[in-house]
Amino acid sequence: MSLTARVFVLLSLVFLLVTSREPPWADAHVTYDTTQALVDRGELDVHLESGPPWFYSIRNGRKYGVFPLGNVIAMVPSYLSYKALKHITAFPDKPLFAFTCHLSPSLMMAGACAIFFHLLRRRGASARWALLLTIGLATSTLCFVYARSTYSESVQTLALMWLIERTLAQAERPTLAGLGWLGFAAGVLFNTKLVYALLLPFVAAYLIYEQRKSIGGLLKRSPLAILVFAELVGVAIWHNYLKTGTLSDSGYRIRDGIFSGDLIAGLYGFVLSSGKSLFLYSPPLILTILGIGTAWRRRRAETAFFLSVIAVVMLFNAKFRHWHADYCWGPRHLVGIMPLFLLIAHPWIEEVVTRGRASLRRAALIALFSSGIAVQLLGASIYWDTYIRILIAVKDQTGAQGWFQENLSHGHYIPAFSPLRGQFWLLSHMVRNDSDLDRDAPWKSVIRQPANLDDGWGRLRFDWWAIDWFTPGVSSAPKAALALLALLGTGVALSASGVRRQLKREPAQ
Repeated sequence: MSLTARVFVLLSLVFLLVTSREPPWADAHVTYDTTQALVDRGELDVHLESGPPWFYSIRNGRKYGVFPLGNVIAMVPSYLSYKALKHITAFPDKPLFAFTCHLSPSLMMAGACAIFFHLLRRRGASARWALLLTIGLATSTLCFVYARSTYSESVQTLALMWLIERTLAQAERPTLAGLGWLGFAAGVLFNTKLVYALLLPFVAAYLIYEQRKSIGGLLKRSPLAILVFAELVGVAIWHNYLKTGTLSDSGYRIRDGIFSGDLIAGLYGFVLSSGKSLFLYSPPLILTILGIGTAWRRRRAETAFFLSVIAVVMLFNAKFRHWHADYCWGPRHLVGIMPLFLLIAHPWIEEVVTRGRASLRRAALIALFSSGIAVQLLGASIYWDTYIRILIAVKDQTGAQGWFQENLSHGHYIPAFSPLRGQFWLLSHMVRNDSDLDRDAPWKSVIRQPANLDDGWGRLRFDWWAIDWFTPGVSSAPKAALALLALLGTGVALSASGVRRQLKREPAQ
């Protein structure tokens, strides 16, 4: 087994071992219900009553989730695993359902991290550094939180990383089959989020630039890629027609338009705000700013390609009406591009620790990645929408001007309301078993009015899947839980040992 494959297995098991106890919620609920309909009935209509109306499209008396078909198909392994295991009487039904629905996200985010490892090796990183940075990506950025979530970020991150990998490979040595797989990767990404079509001109531009001296050969090998991509676009168009009766309308509706958001406010939110900054929720990404010069000097065209993908994704998500993606942890819509930030940072990171004061530099690097781990553990400790609901309760009870539920601007832009601070506050109350949340709420320096937060206290619980398997009245299957924990723990230990052994056999660089 290759080292890349071993990294995939290890991270898959780690993500499953620490995954959430929450079943799919919000748009993830709609997507998963569609997966169940597809597997059980061979249909795509749903029978849900929950969620806002823009989650659905109704046609010919049938109700469809508006979300892309790729996200639905991605969850099939999760649901099939539940259907296979639910017949084992030792497994409690609801906890088993919640656990298995995280199988697909765990596998897909591990796959994205494995591709990241592969790209680092291709770009000249030593096996040791590639492994360290891959572990950093998996544990110190939002990739960790969304690996244990049923939202669509895992499949989108995997599809985007696959597209990047195929693009770089074919830019070096294009082949008919290789370009065909590139077309397939592009089609898969398109079927996970239609707006990702905006990235494809930059893919084409990079290929043409890198193969500019043999453009004829590139064009001769391209028809298969175009055909494969067109077929997958056809799947998305058919899905649109099924939902809405038109080829170009996905059925997704938001008041004032999907991309009617304030671009500047969204970009500020993504970069500098106290509540949604990607640098606060994934601290190691700061290294991209320090390393961009080195990356530009060493691999100018490749770095420009990465930057173009990052810029386009940030721009269209900043214009998205719901750019903040509440009720979620951090800038959810930017998870897919986080590996690209660290790919840009890599050459500088590996080089800087060999300069003077190496121990100090190494300690600073460890501290930065450790802070990232702390942020992810904070986000994983309590299901994140609990705090968002508390913010809404405070808004409703105090009636402070300028607050409104759709954007929760106080939570995004005012430090006293930052979910990072709020999550720590909730966690401290849980540890102390102190139900008086309002006494020391972090926003008291801004809003002094009292608020009844009893509902928020009632929702608080640690977010780890195994807890439900040991909770009296919820589950009576501790032996099954212990067996599953032992299986996953042993798998992690054996996989880590295999990675360590193979790492020693890798040639030094």
